[in-house]
Amino acid sequence: MKKQVEIIVPERWSDVSLKHYQNYVSEVSGLEDEDEIVLKSISTLCGVPTSIVKRLKINDIKTIYHKLSELISKPVNKSIFNKIKIKDAMYGFHPNLDEMSLGEFVDLEDNCKEGIEGLHNVLSILYRPITEEKGNKYNIEAYTENHIKNASLFQEVSIDVVNGVMIFFYTLGSKCLRSSNLYSSLNLQNQVQEVIMDGSES
Repeated sequence: MKKQVEIIVPERWSDVSLKHYQNYVSEVSGLEDEDEIVLKSISTLCGVPTSIVKRLKINDIKTIYHKLSELISKPVNKSIFNKIKIKDAMYGFHPNLDEMSLGEFVDLEDNCKEGIEGLHNVLSILYRPITEEKGNKYNIEAYTENHIKNASLFQEVSIDVVNGVMIFFYTLGSKCLRSSNLYSSLNLQNQVQEVIMDGSES
């Protein structure tokens, strides 16, 4: 008796984690073979090993790809999330960027240069545990290098959160964003759309 495999296809951008998207970019970038693009896209965006995707029937592949195409047609969030929850802890977006320390700015600029691969580090600098909260106002932990060390936690946040931050910096005309590979990531929806459309022809 064959073992059944359940593949959960994301229906909203909030269902796609930063880690899955980073894997997607890493695996698909530079590929020209359409079958490989389809294989890697399904594997990374759905979070399943390529060995499992290879065992799927062609009709199942087409069904999954159709669902991914529906995802791509949906708009990505463009608003900043001031507070997010990660593993039962609340994190707040930096409440006053004008008061950013030199250490924060240098680390932020360095990690922006890493593009998609450094996004979880960027988030760990901008989002830190909330220490005090009153109404809509809150304070966050003072920045230390330990926040970067725990950056892998932010690979689990959704693309909705990530895109909100990128749009925020783009709107501000951030030097950090404009001078880095992160700038091109603002076309995230178009990038995935192109891959899905190309692969669907195979």
